[in-house]
Amino acid sequence: MKNHTNDNKATRKNVIGELTGRKPETCRVRFQKFLRLLGIAIGAFLVLLILVFIGIQTWPAFGAQGADFLRGVIGDQAVAGLEMDFNQAQDTIQKIKYQFGLDKPVAPWTISQASLQTLVATPTSIESATLTPAIQTPEPFQTTPVVISPAEPTNTPAPFSWPPVNLTSLGAAAGEGVWSAYIQDSQGYTVAYRTFLQPDPTRPYTLVAIVAIDLTRTRLHFVLGTIEPASPIATPDAATRSGAIPAPDRVPNVLLAAFNGGFKARHGEFGAMAGGVTALPPKDGLGTLAIYQSGRVGLGEWGAGMTLTPDMVAFRQNGPLVIQQGKVNPRIYDNSPQDWGYTVNDVSPTVRSGIGLSTDEKTLYYFCGPSLSMEALAQAMQAAGAWNAIQLDINNYWTLFVKFQPSGSKVIPEPLLPQLMVANVDRYLWNYSRDYFYITSTIK
Repeated sequence: MKNHTNDNKATRKNVIGELTGRKPETCRVRFQKFLRLLGIAIGAFLVLLILVFIGIQTWPAFGAQGADFLRGVIGDQAVAGLEMDFNQAQDTIQKIKYQFGLDKPVAPWTISQASLQTLVATPTSIESATLTPAIQTPEPFQTTPVVISPAEPTNTPAPFSWPPVNLTSLGAAAGEGVWSAYIQDSQGYTVAYRTFLQPDPTRPYTLVAIVAIDLTRTRLHFVLGTIEPASPIATPDAATRSGAIPAPDRVPNVLLAAFNGGFKARHGEFGAMAGGVTALPPKDGLGTLAIYQSGRVGLGEWGAGMTLTPDMVAFRQNGPLVIQQGKVNPRIYDNSPQDWGYTVNDVSPTVRSGIGLSTDEKTLYYFCGPSLSMEALAQAMQAAGAWNAIQLDINNYWTLFVKFQPSGSKVIPEPLLPQLMVANVDRYLWNYSRDYFYITSTIK
């Protein structure tokens, strides 16, 4: 008896072959070839992604400039999505390394025993010994928003204390919260100390570097970049936006440090002014750092006790206050890219930086670290004792703090976090395209 089933299959194959003009064997071979080519294409794409990942790790400028280029092609939101995926991939790799014991959190710099002994001891000078250090007990890591009451009275600022008192550790890394001498003026006086904190219990590898700067012996300056913040307002001449530190300040023992500014104009059009030139007008309700002719530095909310005054020489806004009167601003939980940077979802960790001010406006704080969510940054700011604070720029390459070491007639920039801040560390010594801050000594 014939197998009619096989006969029917053969007939169908012959019909398909006649209709397509191809033999059944040829169709199968071509389909298999297509699958092979598809597999090669997918493999090549994965290899390309790995190479891009390695390239960004090795050359941060490559990733930064590439992201800027893509923003002009596919838009901010699309690039933010790619950055979020990249950041989360990095974070996953970090978590795996720590889970398997392949890495552990260590201090980002060497902490000497002398620093431990000096800073644990009570102040030695008669003047400082009479002062009570301003210590704010850090609140637990925030998991739910805490509403800030606008009517809540401002506490009386504590007396100025220097050096700063060691902080309560938030993690388990050795040396956490211990201040060590960092920057000295020409008389050998330490005008800046540094420490670090582990603010995120879910990411023990997240270390936030903190620099405390004595504003009684230093002065803060703000520089508009040659391009950013981009301004719709025409300036009289190029000299008003040179993007350079003035020559009298760019000399040894005068220029002490410099650090990054805020977001590009397209990411919020936050107010910015320097040297009488307003790049972007200020907006009410935003956290604002202001510099005055006397050298005083203020940090608060524009329109709520802070407005433009004749003696104000510079200001920079960069979103809402992160810390407001010592408390975490609940807006950090809204995940708004307009407020906190185009990372789509602020659960996505990235390199973040920020600036804060003590209650007496005499200690300036700079914050920076990798794998930071907004909650973790806020926790570090609050634990350090910042009364008011704002976020500055985010993502690797754009975040940079350097101190300047005298070398003959020149100054040599040294990054705060050499393992993170590796590209163009001398950028603040030439006509830089982005805005930034710098610190000078008041002692000549």
